This record gives sequence, C-alpha cells and structure tokens, in this order.
Amino acid sequence: MLMASDKDRLVSASEAKEGIKYYCPICKEALILKRGDVNAPHFAHYQNSKCLIAMEDGESNEHLMGKEQLLNFIDKRNTHVEKYLPVINQRPDLMYQRIAFEFQCSPISRKRLRQRIEGYHQLHMKSLWILGSNYRKRFGSDSVNKFYYYIDSIGFTIFFWLVNERKLEVRYNCQYVCGKLKYQRILLNKLSELIIFIHNPKTILKYHSSMHGVISQLTKIENQIFYRNQQMLKWQNVCYNQYHNISGAPFVCDIKQVTNPIVGRNFLIWKILIVSSIKENARLLDVYEFANQMVGIKFDYPLVNNAKDYVKNEFKLLIKRLITRKIIQVKNGRFHLIRQIKWFEDYYQKLNELSTQNNTIF
Repeated sequence: MLMASDKDRLVSASEAKEGIKYYCPICKEALILKRGDVNAPHFAHYQNSKCLIAMEDGESNEHLMGKEQLLNFIDKRNTHVEKYLPVINQRPDLMYQRIAFEFQCSPISRKRLRQRIEGYHQLHMKSLWILGSNYRKRFGSDSVNKFYYYIDSIGFTIFFWLVNERKLEVRYNCQYVCGKLKYQRILLNKLSELIIFIHNPKTILKYHSSMHGVISQLTKIENQIFYRNQQMLKWQNVCYNQYHNISGAPFVCDIKQVTNPIVGRNFLIWKILIVSSIKENARLLDVYEFANQMVGIKFDYPLVNNAKDYVKNEFKLLIKRLITRKIIQVKNGRFHLIRQIKWFEDYYQKLNELSTQNNTIF
C-alpha cells in the first residue's frame, strides 16, 4: 500500500515518519511502514490480517514505484491513491475524476479482468489498464492481447509504463502484416499529452502487404510441414480432406495480408481454411465458425466493444471477393459454386506462378 491513515489524514509512504502509528483506511488495522534500499517505501498489514487489502499485499517493487510515478503523470493534487470502492469491493491503483487507472504487473485471467472492468462500469467509470515490464516482454502473446483497446483515431492500442524512464509508452495502430505484428509508438510524460495525442495523432501509417511478405509466409508454411509441426499438420489435413494442398492455396487468400489483432497472426491460414471448406450448399455460418475454431480465434476482449465484428468483417470481405470474381454465389446463407476455385498442386507450382504476377494479385 502507498497510502495509510494517521487518523487525521491520508499519508503517502514516501512522506510517512518513523515512530508514528499508521492505519489501514479500510479495515482500520495498524500497518507496518517499510523502507529499504531496494524496495520503494510502502505500508503492509501484519501477518494473518484478514483485510481485503492484506490479501493483495506483496506488490512488486515495480508496481509500487509505478503507482507513485503514475500519480505524478496523472495529476498528483486531484488523484486518489488506492481508494476503496465498497459498492463493487474494488480498489483501483489510482482514480482521477471518473477514470480508474490500473497498473497491471502480475498475471490476471480474462474472467477476472472482465469482472474488474464491469465493476467500474457499474459506477459509470471507465478504466485505463497500463501494463508493466513482464507484459511488455510478451507483447503479441495471448496474455497481453486481452488488454487491447480500440480507439477510433489510433486503432488497436496497448499501454505500458516504463518505470526507468517514468514515461507512458503507447503502442498504437497495431496490425498484423503478413503474419508479423506492426505498430507505432510514442512516449508521453503527462496525462494531458495523452489526451492531446488521442485527439490529434497526426501520422497514422497505412500498412500494405507485399509479394515478399506473402512468399515468406508460404515458405514458413512449407517449412513447418516439412518439420512436422503438429498444428500445421492439423491445418494441412483439413485441406487434404478436400483434396487440396495448404501451401498451394488460391491467390484470393493472399490478397490483403493486413488484419487486426483479434484475427491475428494466422490470418492467411484462416482464409485458406475458409476457402478450402467452401463447397456446394455449405452454410456460411458453419464454414465461418469452423475456421475460427481451427485457428483458435478468441472474441473475449474486455476493453474492445463488439470484438466479434472485426472477425466478421474480414470474413465478409473474403466472401465478397469470391462473389466479385464470379466464383461463388450466396443464397439463403449457403454457398453455391459458379466455377471451381483454382488451387495449385504444391508450394513450388504456386511460387512459379507468383513470379509471373508482378504484384498484380495485390
């Protein structure tokens, strides 16, 4: 804990004095003031305390230091530190106006994250989740993805606090391009700078896929099959069951290899599985749900409204391309084939064909 009561007012651990008794503002139990050469100053409950806050004691030094730094980042004079909200039984790290700021350094499940966010919503509050160094190291992994925001002006965004630099790192315009996560970043010193940036981000890059990127993805698929990657073999078997080779997928799968983080790095595989599953009278919904299941697409993004729509829109775009090329028709939610979709025999035949395209497929 960073804050405690001396019975007259709240006092921060960095300002607390030795020899004075301090108490938990929630349970009113006496606290221990801890100071040292390694850890940031903080208060802790005595052993065996049953206070709600005591259950959360044992914060990392990064978390303690980060909260103190974020207090200055936001607005030290008008920000509440560790204010307990009894109606929802939650205690945000920091609270400014109607925004709860959470500096997340430890693991948290999607379920618990959603519960915390919904708790703030009950009080008509928004929450800003800022991640620590362990999450930053795993950027792009499923454990980090659940913290994505979608902001109209800057796209998919994740926030990190850099303790050593005392700055907020914003990674924004996050998209997968030919299976690789691309993003822009900015470092900010004050909450006011963040607000200005969101309203006027200036240059937002437009990502494009390339012939080189597509060939790189095809080569990766071929190598994974050669080295018997179990997940790739599972996807390959889906195509084999329809008499297709996954690395010989139609060119329509290669168009627009740029997508959002919810669809993710396996965008090309997802499209290949959809096209492979299209047959006469097949239901669109069945094909869509099967591809999502096979690739493991998650829709549980607590901080993104209507996360499913970002996947549905990519599906609609692929189907529209097939309709525009007069390959399929869709009636009453079912596929009808106008002509066969061209698959290549293997990776090498497709590469030879790609070399003659001169980027025309893009």
